[in-house]
Amino acid sequence: IDMLSRVNHKNFVNLIGYCEENEPFTRMMVFEYAPNGTLFEHLRVKELEHLDWGARMRVIMGTAYCLNHMHELNPPVVHANLNSKEIYLTDDYAAKIADTGFWADLVKKSEESSSSSSVSVSSSASGVAADADANTYSFGMMVLEVISG
Repeated sequence: IDMLSRVNHKNFVNLIGYCEENEPFTRMMVFEYAPNGTLFEHLRVKELEHLDWGARMRVIMGTAYCLNHMHELNPPVVHANLNSKEIYLTDDYAAKIADTGFWADLVKKSEESSSSSSVSVSSSASGVAADADANTYSFGMMVLEVISG
């Protein structure tokens, strides 16, 4: 919860509510709704409306601004699995960075964050520690997908 509140950027998915119950053990988080699905769906699913170049540039720029903001935090917050499936689109096609893999690593990362120089939103699929450089590479790959897709 602390990490999500630290990011606080218009292009990062907003946490609307959180509930924790002990009996039965339950944790729930409610995030803002992104009615246009993911960037991946708009680039790959034939039935969905494809994005024009203006919308594509808006997604790229919004993602870049949010990543820059995340990297400037102290400690920096890095997204270890940035790709088109992790970028949701609002009703006006604004980009919202999210991470569905984050919740599985929530407890592990909160324990590690006290001794690390940066906080990772999720663990890397390859097991390699994520950093701002890896984030920048993933962003470049996402841009290539947007331009070519």
